[in-house]
Amino acid sequence: MDWQAILIVFVIVFVVVVFIVVAIIAAVVHFNRAGSILQNWAARNGFRILAGKRCLVWQGPFFFGTSESQEVYRVTIQDHSGYIRSGYVRCGGYFLGTFSDQAEVVWDPEAPQQPGFPVVFPGPPARPRENGGDVRQRC
Repeated sequence: MDWQAILIVFVIVFVVVVFIVVAIIAAVVHFNRAGSILQNWAARNGFRILAGKRCLVWQGPFFFGTSESQEVYRVTIQDHSGYIRSGYVRCGGYFLGTFSDQAEVVWDPEAPQQPGFPVVFPGPPARPRENGGDVRQRC
């Protein structure tokens, strides 16, 4: 091999390595930025994130209309009054991706309120005692 062929191989290998390094750095910056957008959104709204998971395939209500430069998270939060909610948060803008500070949320529908446990039943009605006090009937 002459020196020109060696130089061409070296340049090709160098360009491929630089491309891979830049792609890895861009991916790390993208995911770190998406996480910070989510944290900032929660802080702005007074929420504490109890659970958060990045949606890889199923993105809930954001399945259609989300660009590749945006990230969708499935979150469970607690607000300042202690109320717990779950939903999906889309981080980043459609064109600028995570270089935009946008965060959009779609909450899960509220479940109808059902009586919780333990269920408390009222006691049996009181019947008057011969000496004037109340006595509860026993089963």
